[in-house]
Amino acid sequence: MRGARAVLIALLVLLAAAASWVGGAGPASAAPQPKKEGPPPPQSGVVAVPLGGEFQEDETDSILRGLPRTYQALVRRFGSMSPADSMGEGAYRWADAAFTAGKFDEAAKGYLDFARRYPRNLKVNDALSATLLIKEARDFEDQPLLLYARGRALRVEANLDSAATLLTAAAERFPGAKVRHHVHLMLAEIAHGRGDHAAALRWAVAGADTARANRLAPFALRLAAESSMALGEPPQKALAFYKVILERYPRSPVTPEARSRTLEIRKRMPQ
Repeated sequence: MRGARAVLIALLVLLAAAASWVGGAGPASAAPQPKKEGPPPPQSGVVAVPLGGEFQEDETDSILRGLPRTYQALVRRFGSMSPADSMGEGAYRWADAAFTAGKFDEAAKGYLDFARRYPRNLKVNDALSATLLIKEARDFEDQPLLLYARGRALRVEANLDSAATLLTAAAERFPGAKVRHHVHLMLAEIAHGRGDHAAALRWAVAGADTARANRLAPFALRLAAESSMALGEPPQKALAFYKVILERYPRSPVTPEARSRTLEIRKRMPQ
């Protein structure tokens, strides 16, 4: 699925052009090229989720399943033929800077313009993920989304303490925010990277809400299983997390890993 960017963009652009939430009735305007002193490009997308995570064809999918079967076939058939390059980095940085600054309408236009103009860029999935997040997470006067955006930027800059502080504030002040799954998963990733597996497990479980709208659930479940094993908890707990992935998200990019890890754990368990 990772190579499906080019065709996915063509389809999503058609949807975005008719959506009033991005710049009114007209198409999104081209984003100006950034100055050289602009912020560095992020190393990952909205939550470091691969293309399959945002657009996997399972019960969490809100994109592929909404398209005619012929279009879905085109995505799978021709997506893998699309090469990737790095053209358009300036346009992406401009949109990303707008996102971090809380200028979400401008950021959405910039991300879509970048995706239209540079469909082969490796950050196309990041741009589409950010666009979807902006569309879906505009609640509480954008305050939770702003905290997440700034925490994300701090994480990219390797300022993990400040990032964790902002993200924790977002989680505690706005527990029902629509961006909460992204916040929880990023906090779990930060804790896991630090070796704080107890905190990683706690945040991953919070982010593993299997509600239909949560596209990040399989990634949170995988991290929960890894954290549980790192803590030395009974293997049945990790198996339970992997089981949910296998049963509810069979087409997720993390499913093959969940299957192999399940077999490994069962082999080590006493018969």
